[in-house]
Amino acid sequence: MRRTIFVLGLSALVGCGESTTGPGAANLCATSQGVEVCAPRSEYRPNEVVSVSVTNETSATIYIDTCSVKPVGKTSREAAFPVDYSPQNQCGNDVDVEEIVANMIELPAGQSIQVTGNISSFAFQGFYRINVWVLDVAGARVSNLPVFSGTFEVFPSAGT
Repeated sequence: MRRTIFVLGLSALVGCGESTTGPGAANLCATSQGVEVCAPRSEYRPNEVVSVSVTNETSATIYIDTCSVKPVGKTSREAAFPVDYSPQNQCGNDVDVEEIVANMIELPAGQSIQVTGNISSFAFQGFYRINVWVLDVAGARVSNLPVFSGTFEVFPSAGT
């Protein structure tokens, strides 16, 4: 009898759309500045590549800085995510505006692209998102804040 009640209780939890592992009800998509960024999975391991979809929901063409795409993490849900702009992440220490413009992706209104961020091999266990920076046609940031994916988790043993 006791085992039946436990199984029914667990079925009720899972049946409501809640996960018993991972970030639970966390949304893997986030929209800010008219741009939606979606991560495909709720869990990753260190040293994995995260390919996120970026959708321009504005009525104008925007430009995505592929040099600064970066997974950022925190150890507590309550802590703020880092928002530092660093095109050196993917384009090297000597990157300049010309190289940033040469690597940025033009994204017309209503269109989507995929961009990738690499989770470090020494990433800590915690909550992560992918920061993506929107630029103007000259390569300048349009905001002091990035657009970003929903939150996912990094576990040393995820997916094994």
